[in-house]
Amino acid sequence: MIKIGFLQEFGMVDHAQKPWDDGLRMALDEAYEDGLVDQPIELVHTKMAGLPNGSALDVQRAWQDLADQGVVCILGPITSENAISLRSHIEDVGHIPTLSITGTDRWYGEWCFNINNGSLPEDPYLMANYLALEGCRTVAVVFDRSAIGREYRDFFREACEFEGLTVVAEEGVAPRATDLLAQATAAKAVSPDALAYFGLGLSVLHLNKALEALDWDPVKVMSTAFMTAPIVPEGLQSIRGWVGCDQYDEENPVTQDFLSRFEKRYGYRPENVQSTLPYDCGAVIARALSKAHPMTPAGVKHGLEQVKMLPAATGGPGAVLSFAPYVRRAWLSADFIVLRQVPQDLTGDVPMTGPNRTVLKHRLRPRTYTERKDAGGR
Repeated sequence: MIKIGFLQEFGMVDHAQKPWDDGLRMALDEAYEDGLVDQPIELVHTKMAGLPNGSALDVQRAWQDLADQGVVCILGPITSENAISLRSHIEDVGHIPTLSITGTDRWYGEWCFNINNGSLPEDPYLMANYLALEGCRTVAVVFDRSAIGREYRDFFREACEFEGLTVVAEEGVAPRATDLLAQATAAKAVSPDALAYFGLGLSVLHLNKALEALDWDPVKVMSTAFMTAPIVPEGLQSIRGWVGCDQYDEENPVTQDFLSRFEKRYGYRPENVQSTLPYDCGAVIARALSKAHPMTPAGVKHGLEQVKMLPAATGGPGAVLSFAPYVRRAWLSADFIVLRQVPQDLTGDVPMTGPNRTVLKHRLRPRTYTERKDAGGR
């Protein structure tokens, strides 16, 4: 029996947890059924509250507990602030390959691998590209006063300069803020063409209330916080009308093949990243295990470095996953992030166990040097 750890420090509502667990389990089971690995894979799952609701120290303790149980690889942490906090322990002491889905570039290391669920440096470039092509010239920013929000904000400044957009206001909020009226009022006062949000995605759940109170409806775009809404109690209804970074693309044939196999196995069809991403994580881990000689943490690290051009169920058509020595980021496709929109008239609960209720809005459309220059970019 091969033991793999799963560290989950960010809670999900039940209808989002189920496809996560089933997608991950399916990848590991398929690997054994297909003979890719010659032993069953035991998944050791632990949950705790990390930042911002809990403690980074508890995340470190949970990671070490998994290590002490003899796992040869760990999936998690999930969120950027906990990944940043845990990295030095893994690199300096832990020495067990750890695969995250974090968005930050501050995660990578010898033992720290990533299939990032969006990207703090790259979400802003996709968002700025969308705004520029929508004809926007000015944008106000609301950002979490956190490591996540600040990294996002800094890269968005550069992305706007690249695309010829002007950031006319920046308003910071607490990551768990529920009253954003003051920040929305300040943003509206400078009359921007668009409003952008950057952060974990808890505070933005309350931003529409402030916009409605001000009777203000600018072009609205957010980072991969867009994928937080469906997994917390407030749900997608709280961000109606927003365009945001997502990783589900119905036009990816690998996605549809995966969903058909998933539906046959489990009896439901979850058309969202809550099923595809854990499956891809499990598939990558399984490939690494098949190449791990010996079956030790160091062997699995070497095995991860041998994973090449694995077709991804997450992201757009043609998305593939590869690692290498000194390469710890798996994505080899610009369309590993796309923009989707929550319909303004969305009503009712949107379980993650069924059809996707958002609409594909935008893929990266790189503008030429001349186009950017004419718009004031550089």
